[in-house]
Amino acid sequence: MTRVRELTSIQNPMAKLMRSLYTRKGREKNGLVPVEGIRFVSEALSAARRGVTAVEALFYEAGFNEKGPEQQALLEAAGTAARQIFCCSPSVFRQLTSTETPQGIAAAVTRPVFPQHSSCGREFYLVVDRVQDPGNLGTMIRTAAAAGVDGVLCLKGTVDPFNPKALRATMGAVFRVPITFYSGSQELLEELSGRGCRLIAADIDGEQYHFEANYSGCIGIVVGNEGQGIDPGLLSAAAVRVRIPLALGVESLNAAVACGILLYEAVRFRHLEGTALSGPAP
Repeated sequence: MTRVRELTSIQNPMAKLMRSLYTRKGREKNGLVPVEGIRFVSEALSAARRGVTAVEALFYEAGFNEKGPEQQALLEAAGTAARQIFCCSPSVFRQLTSTETPQGIAAAVTRPVFPQHSSCGREFYLVVDRVQDPGNLGTMIRTAAAAGVDGVLCLKGTVDPFNPKALRATMGAVFRVPITFYSGSQELLEELSGRGCRLIAADIDGEQYHFEANYSGCIGIVVGNEGQGIDPGLLSAAAVRVRIPLALGVESLNAAVACGILLYEAVRFRHLEGTALSGPAP
């Protein structure tokens, strides 16, 4: 069991480390990201047990362990998964977190790393092209994890998914789905082409409705920048461009909403396809 130490000064090196993780520079320098709240810390501890991440330091507010069985169980789990544990005075803990209600617990964890899997010809990816709103990206990652995608592939220009606002919007999904960044569309296209993967791009001028497309095999659903859409080079490489029907006078959907609609249309199609393939012969 990891020994619990008291942390009573914001000048403590570990306190300074945690505070630095709320900046991109601090996250990149230390290779760590901040997580807050009971659910998110619980997801991080679970991921640590699976070897996906490591909990470098866990911080809790004095009295947290007295609030109920859920809190006690969380600290017991931390005792075997976290490398360092600190009990903080209330004044210090408030300065280690960025939310108004962090629920008395937070942690500094390594960026998730997932094991490589061999190709099966039915991979299902979400491709994110320069989405810049952290709330949108976080919601997209959360939806992608729920839909069972094999990875979220982000192009340069996309907001950092470990931005605190994006992290909160994922609700811990960053520990359930691999996220990969690419320097440009050519690098991404070469990799997906090598896997025999077709791109299905969300485009307001798409040639067919999203419910008319074929989502079988290895696919990547592409969602673009909130204002500019998908990069023309990436769009031209798509096997098909699909549009979501909109009522007269409505110009567009929120990027995260459009992403959810497309991902779950793919889930529906692939479920029915699997049912048909496994059903009785006619």
